[in-house]
Amino acid sequence: MRSGFRKACLVAIAASAIGVVVRAQEPAPATSPQLPPPTTDPKEIVRRALDVDQNGFRRARDYTFERREEMKEIGKSGTVEKHEINTYDVTILYDQPYSRRISKNDKPLNEQEEREEQEKFDKRVAERRDESPEERAKRLARHEKQREEERAFIRDVVNAYDFRIAGEEQVDGHAAWVIQATPRADFHPTQPHADILSKMQGKMWVSKQDYGCVKLDVTTLDTISWGLFILRIHKGTEIQIEQTRVNDEIWLPRRMYLNASARLGIFSNDDYIWEETYSGYKKFTSDSRILPGAAAVNP
Repeated sequence: MRSGFRKACLVAIAASAIGVVVRAQEPAPATSPQLPPPTTDPKEIVRRALDVDQNGFRRARDYTFERREEMKEIGKSGTVEKHEINTYDVTILYDQPYSRRISKNDKPLNEQEEREEQEKFDKRVAERRDESPEERAKRLARHEKQREEERAFIRDVVNAYDFRIAGEEQVDGHAAWVIQATPRADFHPTQPHADILSKMQGKMWVSKQDYGCVKLDVTTLDTISWGLFILRIHKGTEIQIEQTRVNDEIWLPRRMYLNASARLGIFSNDDYIWEETYSGYKKFTSDSRILPGAAAVNP
């Protein structure tokens, strides 16, 4: 229980730190938006990159994929005290993403684990199938409120830093601007948890072709606290994201990585390496509410 809670906290810190959140509940726009006129203003490039990221997550509900999550807990002696690997099949169950574990430590699940996953799936299906119109309306209202908060958080990201173009590089075959982000001393956060932005700096590699975020590297400059006594992530934590162009229409995650020294509650400090990799993106070919049909696409 403690390990699972700790992992959830670490992932939440990473997601908040980079402004990446699940927005897959929104419908995809009918057509791709026209690209705005070219610009060399680094702040405008970042703003456009964040817009592309949001639009991409709206389209992400059209895709299934596999997500492999690896967590290492490293003790004071430098040895790995705990090492877990879980792989999930991610699809859309009714109108929301659903992750079903399909392997553990790169081996097939045993009968008990398979049964547990099936029970979780059956329970979620029953919840959505039996949802009343009033319950669905309340759920959608919560999601809309969350989306508004996410959009406001993105505005804080844009205002939290001084941006400059540090050069240009080829990344995974894409010509990209290298944008350096340095915290602004006069930044005043407007959203919950946005205060952590002033404790981080980093670089963003943005595609010159369509403003997609190809890569992101973030380093913490000071201790970040999550809750009063829940989690403290120390200076020097590294957060990395790599994305890939899929089906020539969307940027989707390929790899997320966090290397952190952290303290959970009153427990001792530990080091953690958390990594997620994404593969096997496939586009839906079915319009049913439970969507099993998919066609392969190429990154």
